Amino acid sequence: MDAETQRHHERQHVRKDRFGYVQGMTDGSRFYATIQNLSLGGMCFEVNYLFRVGQDLILEFKVFDWDTTPQEVKASVVWVQPMHMLFHRVGVVFKALSAEAAQSISAFISDRLGPAAEGAVDRGRYPWLSSPLQVAGITLKNRMTMAPMFWGYADEDGSVSKTLIETYGEIARGGAAMIVVANAVIHESGVMAPRVLKVYDDRFIAGLAQLAETIHTGGAAACLQINHAGRWATVERPLAPSPASVGLSGELGAIGGIRKEFSKRHQMRLANKFLTAMMKCRDPMTLKDIATVKEAYGQAALRAKKAGFDMVELHGATSYLLVQFLSPRSNKRTDAYGGPLENRMRFALEVVEAVREAVGPDFPVGYRFLATEWLSDGLQLEETKVFASRLAGRDIAYLSVTAGTYESFFLPEIMNRCRKEGYAVPLAKEIKQSVPDTPIIVAGRITGPYLAEEILGNHDSDLIGCARAFFADPRWPQKVLDGKEDEIDTCKGCNTCLMRIMSGEPAVCARWDKVKRMGLGLDLTHRRAAWKRVLIAVDESERSLQAVEYAGHMIGRGKEVTLFNLVEKRLGDESEIARRHELLDQARGILKAAGIDEKDVRVKVVTENKGIEADILEEIQQGNYGSVILGRKDASRAKRFLFGSVSNHIVQHAKNCGVWVID
Repeated sequence: MDAETQRHHERQHVRKDRFGYVQGMTDGSRFYATIQNLSLGGMCFEVNYLFRVGQDLILEFKVFDWDTTPQEVKASVVWVQPMHMLFHRVGVVFKALSAEAAQSISAFISDRLGPAAEGAVDRGRYPWLSSPLQVAGITLKNRMTMAPMFWGYADEDGSVSKTLIETYGEIARGGAAMIVVANAVIHESGVMAPRVLKVYDDRFIAGLAQLAETIHTGGAAACLQINHAGRWATVERPLAPSPASVGLSGELGAIGGIRKEFSKRHQMRLANKFLTAMMKCRDPMTLKDIATVKEAYGQAALRAKKAGFDMVELHGATSYLLVQFLSPRSNKRTDAYGGPLENRMRFALEVVEAVREAVGPDFPVGYRFLATEWLSDGLQLEETKVFASRLAGRDIAYLSVTAGTYESFFLPEIMNRCRKEGYAVPLAKEIKQSVPDTPIIVAGRITGPYLAEEILGNHDSDLIGCARAFFADPRWPQKVLDGKEDEIDTCKGCNTCLMRIMSGEPAVCARWDKVKRMGLGLDLTHRRAAWKRVLIAVDESERSLQAVEYAGHMIGRGKEVTLFNLVEKRLGDESEIARRHELLDQARGILKAAGIDEKDVRVKVVTENKGIEADILEEIQQGNYGSVILGRKDASRAKRFLFGSVSNHIVQHAKNCGVWVID
């Protein structure tokens, strides 16, 4: 390769990593997108928004991170390409390009980057990001913190795994001032996902101590986020302040958003989670339940302290239990814990007091803080500002400001809003003004140091919280401090990590090289092998064969598929068993037509032993399946919803696997 060709490839790489964001207006609606390619004639970007060919747009974009004023151009859509469950790739041509925009794009294409715009951040110096800050008596060496992010890296029993230690250790060595370890469950009734950390028993302390020591050795302060999932817990009887609504509520509106924005595969997984949560939450928490959970929070915090963590963070966001009490849409109680804001705040404030009593006054307690649910009937900013003041009055160490819940995250307008860089900054600013003496952490699409420095310089927040940015490049902070910000592997917002978690797989980043993506650690190998095993439970109905066809297109190649049929005792003669084998042979042919190799499919017919539900669950456990696919018989929707079904029972009781119900 000659020198000019080498320079061309290097220039392409630099330009690729310097693509910025675009925001625009069309048909009166604002959208946010990530630039994928750019020329003087037009551009390509990825977006959570539906466009049509010929649609006119007004775009405001930044080519370089140090541009201070977005440049406006008019454009028209010339092609639209669906990418995967979240995004569309859109190509546009420019209809009118100003001289300033043309000059900037031309310089970008030719690699004549030129000087920074007047008034822009000095790229070599970040005085705010690099300055230390005291938080509840603990000195943070800079203003860059690792925000909590769930990866599914814990051991199957909830203890700390080797992979978890290695991942957090790498981020600590990368220069972060504080690391918040995500989502340690405080009580067995609050488990929300497989491979989530647990802290509800003393047996977890030893592993947590290793994790805290690793973080300290890397040079960062260690904080453990503790949580109870409430209604989202994957247990037989989830705890929630009130029974879940079964009407046309915001939850069903969220399902509508899922149907609109997600692939069929992820629609089933998420919709099942929503509906299962609603059906299982039929009783409010008793006062005894409330007392038990408060005690569990205190004991979990004490275990974190014994393990050597510097502080704990209460997870008061993302629609988990603390928010469920605070929100008027999920808390319909009529006792001292429901009704007006003063009562809805009571549970969270008492949890803070229980934690303080357990760990003592000198151990810092932070709070993951929900500023708004982004729902018309949900928690609003005016109420959360009052709540922030009450937390500050209890000497909370910091407030880590976020927005949105599971009920709003999948609404199209919210998905679009969350693509904007720094989308939570205005909310953090409002909370900061309400509690000026309490340190504020802000997160939410802060991928580059330029925006982070600007946020701190404007006093909109005291600390920057990066989750996916540090996951993509653990050395993000150190590269900033060393003046090597051009070498950062920037998070592109592709949501590969999110899609993996939604699929029941451990998170990886598309920015990692292949070796790192494949090397998550030997302790996760067993589960990766299980994901390849798929059980399809087939009954004798025609609808079940239709479900097999649908499942075949959903599964894809490379999976080990078992077609399973259960013969009821009263029908269990040889002729009936032979007929069921014929049925499964027909199903095997359907899978072959869908592209699945015949050698990867086996059939299994058994006679009922303990009962339909028990026998299917036993097969799931013995076969160590990663995915289970069920169909429904021709019962009415109303009857199934009111009285349950075999499918609902399997969804609720199957462990360590994904269960998909095809209707």
